[in-house]
Amino acid sequence: MSAEEDGGAHLHSINGLELPSDPADLFVTLYDALPDAHFRGTEARGWHRDEATQRLAEEVYLDVLDHGDADTWLTTEIVARHGPRGMFAALVGLDLALNMANPFGQTFDARTVAWLTDRYSLHGRLNDPLGRTTGLLLPRCAWPGTLHTRPTGKAGYFKVHRVPQDMCDKVKHAWLTTRNGGHFSGKEAIPIGAVPLMEQLNEQPFEFREEADQGLYRIRINDRSLYERLDKTMRNLEHSGAKIAILPEYALSTGLLDHWRTLLDTEPRPGSALQWLLLGSGPVGDEKPPPNRALLIDRFTGETLLEHDKTAGFTLAAGQAADWELPDRPTVEPVDEDITLGDKVTVLETSLGRIAVLICEDIAQPTDWEAPLRAFGVSHLFVPILSTPISEKQFRWEQQTGHRCVDVLGTWVVFSNSLALGEHLRHRFDPDDYFNCLVLGPRSRRPQTYANHYAQFGRSVDGAGLAHVVHDGDRTYEDRGPLPGIHRGSAE
Repeated sequence: MSAEEDGGAHLHSINGLELPSDPADLFVTLYDALPDAHFRGTEARGWHRDEATQRLAEEVYLDVLDHGDADTWLTTEIVARHGPRGMFAALVGLDLALNMANPFGQTFDARTVAWLTDRYSLHGRLNDPLGRTTGLLLPRCAWPGTLHTRPTGKAGYFKVHRVPQDMCDKVKHAWLTTRNGGHFSGKEAIPIGAVPLMEQLNEQPFEFREEADQGLYRIRINDRSLYERLDKTMRNLEHSGAKIAILPEYALSTGLLDHWRTLLDTEPRPGSALQWLLLGSGPVGDEKPPPNRALLIDRFTGETLLEHDKTAGFTLAAGQAADWELPDRPTVEPVDEDITLGDKVTVLETSLGRIAVLICEDIAQPTDWEAPLRAFGVSHLFVPILSTPISEKQFRWEQQTGHRCVDVLGTWVVFSNSLALGEHLRHRFDPDDYFNCLVLGPRSRRPQTYANHYAQFGRSVDGAGLAHVVHDGDRTYEDRGPLPGIHRGSAE
């Protein structure tokens, strides 16, 4: 009988610390009780290499696999005899058992802990949702991409993420049901349909005004001229083999969203692989001023899976409107983006991995989101942007911020840009170094060199066209290359 079936009974204690038989709750309890100081020097590394410690861990691991829950008498005895080293051994054993319930692991096949997998699917967590422990315990689906030969902190020793309550409070955490969870599995690359939609600056004009001597701007979407292009975009996506569509910043309005919903209300075309659509972002919502809102939509149900309001407005620097040759110019500079800002990033549990959306300037201002997303172990970031063309030769902000995300989080990062600014300023740019899609991701679980991340640079021929890879870091495609791809999250 599992701990879930018996209500988490068989509580024992160590120095007043109650030990539940639920393996996930027990891990949380021990993890929080074991001081971080043991992991700052060589002590934990010594435990990790110690054969006697590994034997104790294996004893805990096999016991959980045999019974489906944890023997708290065994844990109590190990900790009583061996102190902090025993607590570490119990954690390693529990971690091994919990990894057998990890849907992103290679050993996801243990019947006795399948109830933990079911709990994760239903509640978006491994620990008990009834609140016997605070915060979250999540299965790992990404490893930081920095170059290290050994764990650099407490979290690095385990294949689960312990997310403390203070980090949970900094994000909106959600999970998908089986109905709209998508079907992402296996090791094959998942094709991305990055579509620019916007071709000309007059389709998304900047509008400037002053308020209390402060320069402000909004970007208006001329949506009525885009409905036919949206129809073509949908046809292209459903014929392309893409599984996830990602559109850029300021490619969405209330009118375009209504048109998207009409298109999504039809049956998918035969052979379509499309599952999700990130409809880009734009002024969608009733707030005054409107937020810059991105929406991730399920192709089959039409439901909104994730909603993100831009948390960091972009400020046009003095002279930037002139540099971009905008038709209208501000009378006061610098000029702030006039939007209602979002307060939190949404982290979404899916069969692809643990995903989040950031909009353009968000990714350049990581102060509020980087630590929580690292604590959660986010595996994929989708980033709609409005910018000048992405460059491979010039290591600009897209590559700088994207590489940092791969280093710090281990994420796949997808940037999707429009063509509008690039076409407006085409005379300035090298046509061979002109891209509207960039995909960055980890090459290896254990990198051997610095910043050797996988990079794919993609280009679209028009607003409704999908970006195809021109350079992928290893080769250049003379003819049209494949769609850019990402990989599913992995615990390994």
